[in-house]
Parts: sequence; structure tokens; C-alpha cells
Amino acid sequence: MDPLTNAIQEYIKSGEYFIDARKWYNFKYILLLNHRSLLLLICTIFTLFLTLICININILLPINKKVSYLIKDDAEKQATVTNTKHSTLANPYISVANIMLQNYVTQREEYNYDILKEQFTFIKNASTSIVYMQFANFMNIDNPLSPVIRYQKLYRRSINILSINNINDNEAVVTFESLAKNSTGAILENMVWETRIGFIMDSISTSTSPDMPFNFTVTSYKLKLLRNKNQK
Repeated sequence: MDPLTNAIQEYIKSGEYFIDARKWYNFKYILLLNHRSLLLLICTIFTLFLTLICININILLPINKKVSYLIKDDAEKQATVTNTKHSTLANPYISVANIMLQNYVTQREEYNYDILKEQFTFIKNASTSIVYMQFANFMNIDNPLSPVIRYQKLYRRSINILSINNINDNEAVVTFESLAKNSTGAILENMVWETRIGFIMDSISTSTSPDMPFNFTVTSYKLKLLRNKNQK
């Protein structure tokens, strides 16, 4: 028997062959499997950790959702004359005009998501087509400054008329305050504005019959911010 064969037989009889075979199997399969399992565990933990971070960021950031809305105009309504204490003053035309201007600015500048349809209808009926389109474009959700985007269903905006300065029979400057707050009282906006309004209105006098239809139409509306009370 040749020396190589004798060496192999001795190697097997001594048990070293089986020991080395077991070591080779562990290195080839067991250790590799453990390594893959460890990598899988690390990847799983990392993915879970990253997911938790994303969830926390999503909770912390004030992410706003766009609110879609549809406005359908109703039929036009004709304004009517109503006798008030203002109409008994020296100039009934200016007195009635100021009442109409105050009502127009209030209806246009206040915001309540629940009555958007009525707001659009009023502005359409009391404005020229150009002025109405300017209002509609401003309210459009594609405009980042749109009240629908800024206030959504969370806030309501109220208006307080401070003064009306009549430049002539067809133009006036209205100064007003705006306050936007939510149901908890948190204030989002507290500002003072000035709007220069052009308008046309039928002639009126103290002899005008109550409830007589007449025309009041806003022909121009230019808004300017005077002061932001939230900025000290």
C-alpha cells in the first residue's frame, strides 16, 4: 500500500477527518447563514427606525390639505331701497351709498366656508364682470393667498368697518379691520386694510318709495394692507 493511502487511512482513523469536515461545513453553510440573518435583522431594524422618523415628521409638520369646492351661482337679485335713519340725513344718496358700500365690503371680505356659495352669488350680483372675475380668481384654490387655502374649514374671518371716506358720488375709500380665528379662539390674522371702491348707483332722494328696486354696482375694487397687528 502506497504512503498516500496509508496517510489517508490514518487521517480517517484518528478522527481528524471528521473534525475538519465539520469545521468546513460550519464555515461554508452555518456561518454564512448566520451572517445573512444578521444583515437581514439590521436592515429590518433600520427600515423600522426610518419609518418611525417619517411618521413623527409627518405629525409635527403643519401640513395643509387642499379643500375642493364648487360654487354655483343663483339667479340675480335686484337691490331695493329701505328707509333707515341714514337716509334722513342731508345727502340721502351718500347715506345709502355708504350703507351699500359697508355691506359690500363686509360680504366680500368676511370668510365662512359654509356660505361660500351665497358669498359668490352676492359679489356677482353687485359687481361688474371684471370685478367679479378678480374676486373669483382671488378665491380660486390655485392661488396660495386664497382664503379657502389659508382658512379652509378651520377659521372664520370677520370684518369691522372703521371709516368710509366719500371721494365723490361714485368713489369711496373704506377702512376696515379683519380678524381670522378658529373655534378655540386662536388668531391667525389681525390686520387693518384700505380699499378704494368705484361704483355706480341710481339716484335717490328722501321722496324715493321704500322697496323700490334700484341699481348698485361696484366697478372697481383696489385693496391695500395698512397694518398687521400681529407684527409688533
